Amino acid sequence: MSTFEDGRVYMSKYKRYGLIIILVTNAILISFLELFIPVPVPVPGVKLGLANIITLLAIVFLSFKDVMLIVTMRSLVIAVLTRGVMMLAFSLTGGIMSAIVMSILYKKFSNYFSIKGISIAGAIVHNTTQIVIASLILGQVVILYYLPILLVSAVITGFITGSIAEMAITEIKKKGIFNHG
Repeated sequence: MSTFEDGRVYMSKYKRYGLIIILVTNAILISFLELFIPVPVPVPGVKLGLANIITLLAIVFLSFKDVMLIVTMRSLVIAVLTRGVMMLAFSLTGGIMSAIVMSILYKKFSNYFSIKGISIAGAIVHNTTQIVIASLILGQVVILYYLPILLVSAVITGFITGSIAEMAITEIKKKGIFNHG
């Protein structure tokens, strides 16, 4: 198995492109399906964030540039198909900031943070970024009152998605799925 110094697996550009397409498609499908999962919290913006599983897989196995491409494509497609272009500012900034923080934590501090911990941090950053952007765009500071509820939900949902991502990453590594150029 060929790997880079940062632990990413080396693969041909065609395999990498194929993997990116698969991950983007799965992230879009997961985001779309998540719209049909009722969340028992009467607060706007609380959701499971299951597409974060795909972001975590990309962080572990692909480059930062590929992670940003996957997050951007998912956010664009989901905003256009479901929530409208106005919501793009929220999902794109939340997704990008979350991916940046999770990438840094994984690349520089993975001996201190598990995938679950990285996922929780990503969920916290995602929710915080979205609520700050909403407050700025709408010019309403009162929106920030949602933040404590969103932070509690981020810890719970981040733990759930991190647990699933951790299992998937372990299985992918164990089966050597990305090992052959």
